[in-house]
Amino acid sequence: MPDLSPASNILTGFTAYLRVPRVLFRYHLWPYQLLPAVISLVLSVVILVAFYFAADGFSTWIDGLIIIPWEWLDKTVTVTTVILTFLALVAGFAFVHKHIALILLAPFLGIIAEETLKAIKGDDYVRTKLTIGQSFSRSARINLQYILREFLANLLFFACGLVPLIGSAISASGMFLTQSRFLGYGLMDFPLENRGFSVTESDAFVKDRKSLSIGLGSGYLLLMMIPFVGWMFAPTFGTVAGTLKAIDELDAVSQA
Repeated sequence: MPDLSPASNILTGFTAYLRVPRVLFRYHLWPYQLLPAVISLVLSVVILVAFYFAADGFSTWIDGLIIIPWEWLDKTVTVTTVILTFLALVAGFAFVHKHIALILLAPFLGIIAEETLKAIKGDDYVRTKLTIGQSFSRSARINLQYILREFLANLLFFACGLVPLIGSAISASGMFLTQSRFLGYGLMDFPLENRGFSVTESDAFVKDRKSLSIGLGSGYLLLMMIPFVGWMFAPTFGTVAGTLKAIDELDAVSQA
């Protein structure tokens, strides 16, 4: 059903993650989590190390480039640079990680969504099974659609961080909500593709549920803030959570 109660749908999308462990144990779906979790952990460490050294080098370069004779102003610029660099590191890590993870792990996440659908609704509920190549292609197409729009929105919010205090708060919250929204789109597509939705149909379905997408995406991003464990299970837990909410929404549509 259409997105009529944004605050409520954000909450239901977020709390869907609380249902995931119970579903995994009840339907014996844990084995499907392990391999993509290991791949996600390795990917996370590689991306984080690369961004850390890049951000550290950039911060040092900027600090040495700007020479200000007034100590108070120099400290203000240094603090602002550190904050912006930190925000860029966090936003860049989340931005790059989720898109690469959803594309790289697409075949595994598609299987997780498929097995979750079959466990809850039965084998006949799954209408489409994609090959590995088709899964990569579809996930890449969907994520590439959103990269430019998400990047431009994040760039705007990042610019807000140039304003001390209030600007930094707006920047952080804006980037978080923007990334959550587009991330939620990707998480809900896996079950929708198994239900036979085309990319266009899936996009339209999820756009009608923007706040639900924000809730799903915010749960993913918060999991990513837990080192190692979150890096491992955010993509797989996010896929199961997205599948559970897709089932709820599809059932609501069929009963309307």
